[in-house]
Amino acid sequence: MDPQAEYLKLLFGCELEIRAFIGSIIRDANDADDLFQEVALTLWKEFSRYDRSRPFGAWAQGIAGMKLMQRWDQTKRLPVVLSPEAIEAVSRAFDQTESPPSRRAEALEDCLKHLPEKSRQLLALRYERSLKIDEIAQELKATLDSIYQSLSRLRTRLQDCVNRRLSAHKMA
Repeated sequence: MDPQAEYLKLLFGCELEIRAFIGSIIRDANDADDLFQEVALTLWKEFSRYDRSRPFGAWAQGIAGMKLMQRWDQTKRLPVVLSPEAIEAVSRAFDQTESPPSRRAEALEDCLKHLPEKSRQLLALRYERSLKIDEIAQELKATLDSIYQSLSRLRTRLQDCVNRRLSAHKMA
C-alpha cells in the first residue's frame, strides 16, 4: 500500500477519537477543527517516522496532546478544561486502551478505493502535499468555504461508507 493510502486509512480509522479528545479540551468547534487539521498535517509530515509496531491512534493522540499543550503555552488564554498534566494522562490512558485496526480500517480502505478522482485529488492536496486550505483553493480555483465544505462532506461520506460496510458485515 502506498504511504498516502496507508496514512489516510489510519487517520480516518481514528479520526473520531482524535476529534473527541480535542473537543473534550477545546470547546469552540472552529478552534477544535483547526487544531485537528494541524494535527492531521503534523501526522502526515511525520508519517515516515511512525513506528508501525505501535497503534496509530495512540501515536496520533500523543501528537494531539503535544499540539494542545503548545497552543496552551502560546496563548495562555485557551479555554482549557484540563491542565497540561491531565492532557498527558488522558493521552497515556488512550495509548494503553486502543485496540489494533480492525474491520473498521478494512472498510475505510475499501471506501477510499471507491472515491471519485476529484475527492482523491482533494485529499492528496491536503494530506500528501500538506497544502493549507487557502493554497488548495487557489490551486483548484475555488473559494475557501467550498474547500472546507468539500473536506467536511468527504469526511462524512467516508464515515457513512464505513458504517454501511460495517453494518453489512454484521448482518452477513
